[in-house]
Amino acid sequence: MFGWIREMRFLFFAAAAAVMLCAAVLPAPAQEQERSLETIMDYYDSLVKQGMDGVENLLRSTKTEKSETEAVWSDLNERFISVFSRIGHYEFDSLLKKEKSDSAANTASEWSNSMKLLIHDLQAVGEVVAWQRQVNRDIAQREFDIEKAPNRLAGYTERLKDDGPRLEAIARDLKNGRLSGEEIQKCLKEVQSVRITAENVSASMGRTIEYLGEDVTLEKELDRRIAKILEDWTQMKDRHPNVAPELSDAPLNWIPLAKKHWENLGKTRETFDRAYGPFLEGKIFKDIPVFRDYEYKDLSRPAVSLEIELKTALAAAVQKEKSEAELRRAIELDEELTGKERERIRKLDDSVSPQKERELSLAHSRAAGGITRVRELQLLMSRFPLDQVGSPEYRKLSEESALIMDFKHPEQLAVERKIRELEALKEKVFRERETIINEHRDRKKKLGLAPEW
Repeated sequence: MFGWIREMRFLFFAAAAAVMLCAAVLPAPAQEQERSLETIMDYYDSLVKQGMDGVENLLRSTKTEKSETEAVWSDLNERFISVFSRIGHYEFDSLLKKEKSDSAANTASEWSNSMKLLIHDLQAVGEVVAWQRQVNRDIAQREFDIEKAPNRLAGYTERLKDDGPRLEAIARDLKNGRLSGEEIQKCLKEVQSVRITAENVSASMGRTIEYLGEDVTLEKELDRRIAKILEDWTQMKDRHPNVAPELSDAPLNWIPLAKKHWENLGKTRETFDRAYGPFLEGKIFKDIPVFRDYEYKDLSRPAVSLEIELKTALAAAVQKEKSEAELRRAIELDEELTGKERERIRKLDDSVSPQKERELSLAHSRAAGGITRVRELQLLMSRFPLDQVGSPEYRKLSEESALIMDFKHPEQLAVERKIRELEALKEKVFRERETIINEHRDRKKKLGLAPEW
């Protein structure tokens, strides 16, 4: 509610500082005589020029941190550019009212209005600086990705380059009847390993594609708002004819600086597209047999299909009376059931995880305040005079302390109920888990397959 007081104090001291700065540029003996509308105009022209020079240097920057970009602009704006429109005009307006020459007053008034308009238009620099930081950030991020591209992409192809031909060879040998039962079992383990690798590669590639799409902030087209500001900067001289030419001309020099950053981003994007184009187009496995025919998300499909073929061959040796089609359906059903069993066991294990036990143990030690609350109660009780030891207040504290120390406090009892419930759930989980595993083993045995756990 007293914010206006702080604001008035700020304006007072800022105005005083502005006057002192203005006075400082004048020779000491002539300060009173020479302080005039003209000297103030010259001073603020010089001050804004310093700020605009700083803007030019800032627009050359390739920094990506706010503290080195937007914060720098805020400082330039606060210390140089916007001083007149915020506080400097107070003295100026006071002198303007006292000016006896109509011509001088008109000139000064036009300058003041133009200066305020210029300062207003220069506030758009903040938007350009913020945009430029994003441009530089995107350049830095894309350059990082480009540098990592060879190893990142080779990591995917290297993991599968030998697996594709190997799957082809196993499928060919199986089809031609060249594999014994023992060899089929060995090949099955090999194919299962390939399937896991392919699943991991698919997941990793999915994350990489998502990351590459999210780690930049700007669209490929120049922001319309930024384009409009740059266009406005070409018209600053016509828009502000009553300010010093070195001020109205300066923004023209800023335009190529801002555009240069955008051009650099365009070149970086082109390099990025060359580095990641085949990857993003789904073509990095084009030279690897088997996998080249599948989308990244389906890289495990050839291994899964061959796994079923191998399992069907193993089952055929045990259930000779069934046709290949029947065995295949049985194997596919087994795959489906195994997946459901694996998920159910995961959920069962999560429901009684060690983490849940640790959480309950911690909750039990802290229930009702735990030992910390007991110490607080004992301290409070120690402050009672002897003649008040039997008072209701004392008994209340004593009873609470006893309940906590005997683990009979309602909060402690509630946690203990949860602990008992968890113990009961663990027994239930154990029984259900054993049932799932036994059914799984029996089913696998009938198919001539080894259990997966």
